[in-house]
Amino acid sequence: MACISSALVVGGSIAGMNAAIALARQGVRVDLVELAEQPLGASLAFSGRAAETLVELGIYDEVHATGTPFGPDSTAVSIHDSTGRLISAGPKRPTWPGAVDAIAVYRPVFLDVAEAAAKRLGVRVRKGVTYETIDNGADAVAVTFTDGETGSYDLLVAADGIGSRTRGLIFPDAPKPKFGGQLSIRWMAPGPAIEGEGWYVSPVGRLGFYYLPQGMVYVPSVIDMPEWRWLSDEDVRSIFVELLDSMTAPPVAELRSRFDANAQLIGRPFDWILLPDPWFSGRVVLIGDAAHATSAHMGMGGGMALEDAVVLGQSIADAATLPEALAAFMGRRFERVKLVVETSVRLGRLEQEKAPPSENAALLTRAFAALGEPY
Repeated sequence: MACISSALVVGGSIAGMNAAIALARQGVRVDLVELAEQPLGASLAFSGRAAETLVELGIYDEVHATGTPFGPDSTAVSIHDSTGRLISAGPKRPTWPGAVDAIAVYRPVFLDVAEAAAKRLGVRVRKGVTYETIDNGADAVAVTFTDGETGSYDLLVAADGIGSRTRGLIFPDAPKPKFGGQLSIRWMAPGPAIEGEGWYVSPVGRLGFYYLPQGMVYVPSVIDMPEWRWLSDEDVRSIFVELLDSMTAPPVAELRSRFDANAQLIGRPFDWILLPDPWFSGRVVLIGDAAHATSAHMGMGGGMALEDAVVLGQSIADAATLPEALAAFMGRRFERVKLVVETSVRLGRLEQEKAPPSENAALLTRAFAALGEPY
């Protein structure tokens, strides 16, 4: 039986919406508020133990049906040079009996699936709303909302992203996000699948791609940017075109032929943060990017958010009191998440130092082996 009866989740993205599911499955009455009216973004990938969280949340089959599963024969993590010559098959990932396929899914589709599941469990979801004030009291969290409503909850789960307002309120001395020295540019290229899925590397940067069943090819890319600087849409476009033009591999040439004036790019610096243990104070706990945002070098940011959600639900169900539950949550999450954040930062630095791909692959292999242990 859950040690709380009610919870407010702030933020309706990966960590927040799935935390709402996990808590509701334990019988907790959950309200969720999310400022964005519609989910945005590109692709998400869930692999290893993180993919198993989808089973526990009860949404694996639906996500599998709407996404792209990656079995053991997938080439999505292979590495090629700019001409298309295979350099490496990529890092080795552990397997275990009963392991489920990794899945890539279009982010808006995934969040629609998760929201529908949350609502079926009775979660009250309000869009375009967030909190105005919170009072983290001894017996409850009293909340006023931007639409004039008020509420009182046993627990507030802050899943409000790397720029978390809640983190600043609850932990005023918390570290600020740090720039990792690289730029991420993502593109949802229209059209059918392209043979040769994997990563391609040139002196300008690297890009990879895989197909999504919504009729598009997801193209993430990483370019070194030693100093943080503001980039206009035209700046991002110019950098991405330079990257495409630096490669002659036939799959990249096909992508280049699809790139036109209507192409929409998402350019973001790789920022990261790791909030020290604990991520909770009183009746407020931070999860997901609010506590541990990372770069995409391991492809595990979304997976760690899902694991947070599931472990929080388990901890609330297994403990006699909320303080015991939150302490147990931290005991299971901090070192695991620290591994992902610190490995991702190190991988970014190795790329900037022009280390051989084999060094990156070895580091990834060791990290994935550790993450193969149950969460």
